[in-house]
Amino acid sequence: MKIFIGKISSINYVSLLILLVANQIQAQVPDDSPKAREAAIARLKKVTTYTPCDDASGMTRAFGTTCNSREFAAPPILDVPKVQWEINPGWWSVWAPFLSGNYMLTGSCNNETNAGLSIIDKSTGKIVWRISNICAVGNRRGSMGSVQFFELPSSEVLMLYAREDGGPADYYVISLKTGKIVRSLKLIKPGAPIRNYGNVFTAVTQSSKNGYSILSGLNTNLDKVLWENTGFRLAMPDKLDPHYQPTFSAGASEDGILFLSARTKDQTDPPTRQLHAIDLKDGKTLWRHTDQSVTEKSGNKTYRSDDGLPIIVNHKVIIKVKGLDGATVPNGEPYGEALRAFDKNTGKILWTTKPQPKQQIVNRIGAGPVVVAEVVTGKEKEIWGYNTTDGKLVWKRKISGNAGLLCGSGGAFYVGERIVDENNKWKDTKLQGFDGETGTLLWTGSLPERFFQYDVNSPWNIESKIGGLPVWTIDRDGAIYGVTLKGAYKLR
Repeated sequence: MKIFIGKISSINYVSLLILLVANQIQAQVPDDSPKAREAAIARLKKVTTYTPCDDASGMTRAFGTTCNSREFAAPPILDVPKVQWEINPGWWSVWAPFLSGNYMLTGSCNNETNAGLSIIDKSTGKIVWRISNICAVGNRRGSMGSVQFFELPSSEVLMLYAREDGGPADYYVISLKTGKIVRSLKLIKPGAPIRNYGNVFTAVTQSSKNGYSILSGLNTNLDKVLWENTGFRLAMPDKLDPHYQPTFSAGASEDGILFLSARTKDQTDPPTRQLHAIDLKDGKTLWRHTDQSVTEKSGNKTYRSDDGLPIIVNHKVIIKVKGLDGATVPNGEPYGEALRAFDKNTGKILWTTKPQPKQQIVNRIGAGPVVVAEVVTGKEKEIWGYNTTDGKLVWKRKISGNAGLLCGSGGAFYVGERIVDENNKWKDTKLQGFDGETGTLLWTGSLPERFFQYDVNSPWNIESKIGGLPVWTIDRDGAIYGVTLKGAYKLR
């Protein structure tokens, strides 16, 4: 390294000092003093309504909005939430809650009494309607089952409920005016997994005959194909291959554009999933990301970074990239992880964060103008706040190895931590609220573990390999609704 020593003008010296101070500020340790906390809370109190994403949904989504950033369209939670009501109808394992208007939908078929779908009044916790006959078909009675809820027009809810006897899944349409199943839908592409992005559902199928996978857009009745995009590869044949990834990632959408990662037919082998922007009106690919770094070299094969799950924070598409510090040995863990942001409309790379030695990004969420990353470096775990305007590191702070990012709302974000006793048995959960802009701690509370059922592989973790849906959600007024193994609750 060469060091140049020379005369520095007073103007350049001042500029240098400003630059050094600015760099220090960018990575500052948050101020948790009472004064800083009061200032952050005063600023956040002004957020009475909050729209983190251009999502026209009237009902809740499991991860907040179509932007998939774990950020809810709700005001910030500025104090430890307290129990408003809790019911215990005797369920055993329950479906992830779904909120619509005055109601919370959940339930279970894995119990002798009170089985079925329960439609609960959000203000009182009383069960208004119960649909029990759905447990009597498809060998569902006594099973935990897997249920998904989707918003439909005219205050109707689509309930997707798989059967346990190998038969086709049921697509029940439920009226929230009567509390009854008013009709059933028949999926035009049987067996295809579906996702909902406003007035368009997407379905994924394969055509082994033609040698490609198909991403289709469907109408809200699921009986009409609006468009098809056939530019994708078939699924990888060997699921035991350590490089295996599903053909498509989960998606995020805003302004009528769907963003997801997928392997395309025109890639050279071995292919990797690349971020795509797809027009939800006609299914055409608007742009895709092809600048993946090399993560591994094995013989004559060169593997590249998988673009993985996109999120949208502050109207920018953000992915995680690997291998920026160079390729690793076969089946090794590539270092040089960073976040990369794109312009939604053009696909232009706006910024890439600077990776740190042996740093791994294990989760990420949105918090207003900041994307918060959960980072592991060696044996330590931290949370880092990056400015979404330029990708610069604004603040960072240490957290416990048992703690992890959950979600955000109104510019604040929340961290859960599993608290264990002297026998390493989980006894409760510590919940903390932070200011996204400064990283300042707002509040700390302890809640029974039955309310949050949190661990490091929880569905809140966007990198979790277990999958599933979270057991609680945040309503538009900031109230929390969730389920336990035996019932449901509201916190406020």
